[in-house]
Amino acid sequence: MWIAVDVDNTVANTNLELVRRFGVPLNKYPAPLPPGFFSTQEGLKLLQRAEPFPRAAETLKTLADLGYRIAYISSRPGDALFLTVRWLQKHGFPADQVLCGLDRQGKAEVATKELQAVAVFEDDPVLAAALLNKVPALWLKDWPYNRKLPAGKGARWNAERVIRFRAWSEVEKAVVTSNPELAALIGKKGE
Repeated sequence: MWIAVDVDNTVANTNLELVRRFGVPLNKYPAPLPPGFFSTQEGLKLLQRAEPFPRAAETLKTLADLGYRIAYISSRPGDALFLTVRWLQKHGFPADQVLCGLDRQGKAEVATKELQAVAVFEDDPVLAAALLNKVPALWLKDWPYNRKLPAGKGARWNAERVIRFRAWSEVEKAVVTSNPELAALIGKKGE
């Protein structure tokens, strides 16, 4: 079973780097940047500098240990693939597959058709709306720009179908509490 995970602003705090460098507003998506910025040397360096969100790698490692396969599906340019793989390795993220250069439609098709993902972690409000009724679990990393999801084509918006999270520790807690064997094992470690 696959879990599809977006990279930027889902596991990597790219927004922090964008705010530092450009002062971008966090209520607009996507960030107003020059076209092709992330394919430039400066853009690639910015992606490399982004820090992972606390507990993201550990939480995804727990899911991998439970038998899920982890695929990172990103709209980062294709020439950022090597950098992205190295970034994931450096920060201890489990990775069975890493794909870059995907637009929204490509990400949706990979998640729903190729991987048949049982869960998707994302921050893009438009993609989230498109995936809403197509994946069993949609986790949305909370940002000001995605608090009002647009209604997807032909979809009726249902906020209850989205599992919104601010911190990866919330996801980790949900994973542990929904797996009694894991909760017991962690409880024994704490004794």
